[in-house]
Amino acid sequence: MVKLLISIVGLGKVGSTIAEHIALKGLDDLTLIDIIEGLPQGNALDLGHMASELNIDVKIKGSNDYRDLEGSDIVIVPAGFPRTPDMSRLDLLQKNKEIIKQISKKILDYAPESKVVMVTNPLDLMTYLTLKTTGFDRNNVFGVGSELDAARLKYHLSLILKVSNSSIDAFVIGEHGDSMVVLKSQSKINGISIKKMLDESQIASIIERTKKSGADVISLKGATTFGVAAATSSIIESLIRDKKGVPLVSFYLNGEYGFYDVCIGVPTIIGKDGVERVIELELDRDEGEEFLKSVETIKKTIPIMMSNP
Repeated sequence: MVKLLISIVGLGKVGSTIAEHIALKGLDDLTLIDIIEGLPQGNALDLGHMASELNIDVKIKGSNDYRDLEGSDIVIVPAGFPRTPDMSRLDLLQKNKEIIKQISKKILDYAPESKVVMVTNPLDLMTYLTLKTTGFDRNNVFGVGSELDAARLKYHLSLILKVSNSSIDAFVIGEHGDSMVVLKSQSKINGISIKKMLDESQIASIIERTKKSGADVISLKGATTFGVAAATSSIIESLIRDKKGVPLVSFYLNGEYGFYDVCIGVPTIIGKDGVERVIELELDRDEGEEFLKSVETIKKTIPIMMSNP
């Protein structure tokens, strides 16, 4: 099997937890990069000890030098500021856009053949910014967002219906944010629509809880880590092992669903070559209208982001 190199830029709580998940799965060798002296090196050493105890043969390196991105096949980017309860979406955009722009330039310089997996929020906008800054083919740049939203939906469905997570197909598309679209028509329990198992008030409550899940975690512990790390490692596994999985990722649309020039959460087929195809689901009228609003929410902010400070 050909060895691949996975790099992670940003070793805060999210980045270090992603590194842990990837190491535990033994997906491939890791390079950890952060501007804080000692942080990536310490994480690499600690994770190396963990891998040794578990007989997982991966090499893990820590660095403060972006030149160590060279040779990376996959670059995961969780760098930047996390959202705080008092911070608006636009506040977060202004804080993170310059960070992500600079990192994107470093990726272009040192890892021009890599796949880039964005984790930083606001997710859809940061994915778009990375794509435009690097100039990479669109199949090589995508973001972790709706996959996490779907996991949160599945969690709430499992609680109320008292069924196994493995029996639930949960679908969320659109913005990784307040305008996300929970697809009631596509979310099912062993093939049975949730609309046949729950009444409208129960579904509305679950949708509201799903949308608030991230904020709930942040208010309780300061940052979301475990859920996003699990979603990211699942997507990386589909890439590394050419699984042709169908994760929900933020991806640049070029006519799919009738939209252009926007990165937004949609189901895709992901294998060793990145995003191979967008799956265009049949949306009912209400879902179609909600998806349009979600697209418009993102698109109206793109000019603000792409303009100079």
